[in-house]
Amino acid sequence: MKPVLDIEGIGALVKARRDDVVAISPIVGGAALKGPASRMLEELGYIRNSRGVASFYQDYVGTLLIDNVDAPLAPEIESDGMQVHVTDTIMGDPERAAELARETLKALDP
Repeated sequence: MKPVLDIEGIGALVKARRDDVVAISPIVGGAALKGPASRMLEELGYIRNSRGVASFYQDYVGTLLIDNVDAPLAPEIESDGMQVHVTDTIMGDPERAAELARETLKALDP
């Protein structure tokens, strides 16, 4: 689930820049929109939701964008030491994808 981070030196570099790293949760409402991410999280021992994503990437990501559906999880994620931005993360069309990109950039520069 994180093979790039396993490449020599990459994981340490990302950890060192954690506060500058923003990620978008691939889990919305407890399910992956595409692919096996939610099942893989559970198999690795994490909760199958955005908080599980936050726990999995806790050492690497300083800010996590989560979907509006998962807004109730924001306080729990923040209590674990990660900043949270709640927005529409489902890129159903080019306009929504562009808005998610804008939200991601905003998260980089609060």
